[in-house]
Amino acid sequence: MQSLVIINSGKTPSVGLALKLVQEGKKVSYLKPVGNVVDLGRREDDDTVLMKEVLGMEESLGEITPLTVGASFIRYQRSSAEYLHRIKESHRKLAAKSDLVIIESGPSPELLFSIGLDAATIAQELKAAVVMVSKAADDWDLDRTLLFNEYLRSRQLRVLGTIFNHVSKQVMDKVRGVYQPLLEEKGFPVLGIVAAQRDLTLPTVREVWDILGGELLEGEEYLDRRVEEIMIGAMNLESALTFFRRAVNKAVVTGGDRTGVALAALETDTSVLILTGDVYPDVKVVARAHEKGVPVILVPTDTYTTVERLHRVARKIRPTDTAAISLARQNVEEHVNWAQLFQALEEARA
Repeated sequence: MQSLVIINSGKTPSVGLALKLVQEGKKVSYLKPVGNVVDLGRREDDDTVLMKEVLGMEESLGEITPLTVGASFIRYQRSSAEYLHRIKESHRKLAAKSDLVIIESGPSPELLFSIGLDAATIAQELKAAVVMVSKAADDWDLDRTLLFNEYLRSRQLRVLGTIFNHVSKQVMDKVRGVYQPLLEEKGFPVLGIVAAQRDLTLPTVREVWDILGGELLEGEEYLDRRVEEIMIGAMNLESALTFFRRAVNKAVVTGGDRTGVALAALETDTSVLILTGDVYPDVKVVARAHEKGVPVILVPTDTYTTVERLHRVARKIRPTDTAAISLARQNVEEHVNWAQLFQALEEARA
């Protein structure tokens, strides 16, 4: 049995590697020691729900993810030893029936360090190897990747390499020609460079609703539409139509009392109309949204707070999203040196 901690920036590597291993005849289990929930009323981590379904795991969500937290987690500090014990027990049970346990941490090594449940500590406790999954938007991302790799190595962990994920076309050549050689000179293999793909990065209206909450006034059947941009309807009515025509597949945020602006947004390519201030719109807005097939979400927050929350929306692969799941596996097959990774895992076990 082997265990691999994936310090994650994006869902593709975890899903893709798991499915590729299954394809190679391996029994794979998934463990997310600490899940993240946006709405603490739900208590379910979306990644856990996805991987349980994808891998056909019999374990409960609580066994796969012993602890779920929101943005405020310092209160768990006193109970961290108890949760670490639960994590180790879940890992022991999964390991007993698996060739590999994929352990997914948060997006960077420092998260949960204050309560002793960070990625490095968990990897040490579970005697697992580590793979970094990093962004590569700019040179700062390279610095973070180098720093994190060096930190993990200083903790005496087996760092197998780095996968660059969601790499844009603009920086692809730089990642291959500059970032990869720099990392490999320092002893950190680059195991893959996965290009950004719209189907795996653009959030859906459903994910917007998950973050914002509020009341869905119209358009439940259109919640899977993609959202490419955010536009604020704060202009005068005369310029609204011209402004909204500048973008497609957008989320438009405006006050519930701005009837003219809302109607103008609905005459352009809008994925979702978000009305702020808990002010119910004129019936004409809901009727026109129904005709155009545009979801309308009414939220209690003001426009500024709503837009701030929207910037936290991230694309999530759902169990029913078979196309995205298949694409994740294809990305690993084509853009990740999975054979080298599997060989490194065998050598680490030896």
